[in-house]
Amino acid sequence: MDNNLGEFLREKRKEKGLTQKQLSNLLHVTESAVSKWEKGVAHPDISLLTNLSEILGVTEHELITASVDQKTRQEKVQAKKWRAVSFAWSLFFYIAYGLTLITCFICNLAIDKTLSWFWIVLSALVLAFTFTNLPKFIKSYKLFLIPLSNFLALVLLLGVVCLYSNGNWFWIATISVLLGITIIFLPIFIAKYPLFTRIKRFNDFISVGIDFVLLNVLLIIIDGYCINQSFANESWYLSIALPITLCVYLAVSLLMCVRFLKVNNLIKTSVILTLTTFILYGAPLFIKSDDPVVQNALNEINIFKANLAVWKANATIQQNVHLLICLTLITTAVAFFIAGVIKRIKTKKS
Repeated sequence: MDNNLGEFLREKRKEKGLTQKQLSNLLHVTESAVSKWEKGVAHPDISLLTNLSEILGVTEHELITASVDQKTRQEKVQAKKWRAVSFAWSLFFYIAYGLTLITCFICNLAIDKTLSWFWIVLSALVLAFTFTNLPKFIKSYKLFLIPLSNFLALVLLLGVVCLYSNGNWFWIATISVLLGITIIFLPIFIAKYPLFTRIKRFNDFISVGIDFVLLNVLLIIIDGYCINQSFANESWYLSIALPITLCVYLAVSLLMCVRFLKVNNLIKTSVILTLTTFILYGAPLFIKSDDPVVQNALNEINIFKANLAVWKANATIQQNVHLLICLTLITTAVAFFIAGVIKRIKTKKS
């Protein structure tokens, strides 16, 4: 790498196969001026840098520094290759989608004399397009717009399939997909975008709350669907689903509140273990069900019916095991609490 401007100009001029006279004619300067540049007697006027760099095939930065910027050139080569690959990728899918649509259009008309399942293919390709080609056209808010476009395209596909099959499950499928997307992306949206700056501190509470609402909407729809299709004789939402989801929601909310406690991590761990024990073995005591299978499962984790002197019946064994787990959690919680208190006392003394 040569930092001498004169030698750099001479080297690049010869690489282009130009004489000093030819270069001077292209720049509209005298031949002696070019000669002086290469001898280091004078330097090109700043107004000539753009034209000179284009003629010699270098950047203005390389011209000023009198050296080849290999890193920048490599980046440009890689960027060019990436653009070529990206274009080829997009073109491949455009051709594939086009051929698929034309083929299915002709076949559907030829076989069924009408367009029926063709619309399923079309909506499926729209969904595929949102994954393969659409992201290239979205320049900003990609994290929000791409999942939104995926969701809308999937809803379109579900709607078309539901109409084609004469089904009545559209809202179950749609709310299920919406719930999944919300669980994954809502906390990210709140954390990332300035629009949610004021509520960012309560991101977890808001996200879990919205998930809770959507989950219950889904359960209500499923409950109605089961009764309508005679899969169930009576509603189970209020008696089973709501108590369970409410207990889980309150439990998660309590666990998240622990982070606001102004105590050390050892005491926080003790609180979490205590709450977890109460949730696992206390909440089921308040849930009642007419379903023998559900009620039997609840009885198996009822630690108040445990008898460590008896290990024969399956239900008793389950109750005994859960009692031992409960005692282990409580013991561990007490140990963390004591360690936390000791640490707090030592910290205050120091």
